[in-house]
Amino acid sequence: MPLGDSITQGHDETNSYRRPLWKRLAAGRFDFVGSQRENHLGPPPNPDFDLDHEGHWGWRADQVLAEVGGWAGTYRPDVVLLHLGSNDVFADQSTSSTLGELGAIVERLRGANSRVTVLLAQLIPTSRDAQPGIERLNAGIPGLAAQLDSSASRVVVVDQSAGFDPVADTRDGIHPNATGEEKMAAAWHAALLRVLPTTASNARLAPLPEQGLLSPAASRPADRAGRDPRPIR
Repeated sequence: MPLGDSITQGHDETNSYRRPLWKRLAAGRFDFVGSQRENHLGPPPNPDFDLDHEGHWGWRADQVLAEVGGWAGTYRPDVVLLHLGSNDVFADQSTSSTLGELGAIVERLRGANSRVTVLLAQLIPTSRDAQPGIERLNAGIPGLAAQLDSSASRVVVVDQSAGFDPVADTRDGIHPNATGEEKMAAAWHAALLRVLPTTASNARLAPLPEQGLLSPAASRPADRAGRDPRPIR
């Protein structure tokens, strides 16, 4: 489940990180889930990927918190890609309140799947005046993840800020352009390669190759009829 705000949803002129991430993942092994299928103002320019997501344009963490229990109960994701908090900073919400809401989101995800893995992003930077607030929030993310992480339900920090240029990699100082989307996809993909052996609730994943893209033969066994088991959601 790609979960977050406009950076997850994307615009009708941009695909969002979800398309390049989908292209990096093995076809058929992964099922993006969520109640949304369109980007802001319409479909993405290249709708040739799994369009399901839970990105909401302009939403803060408290707004997502109010709804996430229902989404998680419906779709029961095995893995959640959570990039959220930029709008809280833009709205002058305190760092502590946003961290608390992010933690509560993780707990509500666990209410639907006690073995969910959450990839918790340190946010991409902005060229706007709110950047100091983004940095304060990012500084608190590792400590929050350390408090929440468990062997049954991992919470793993994904540094989406590293190497991301808010001038060169966004269309407006906030939302990624094509190069920014590729950078975000690469960071998510690298994190998925690290955690996937323990994410499926039925624990049927085989060891992953150390390098390269995922493939069904290398990373997940077939069932008795020779078909791939249920994709990771």
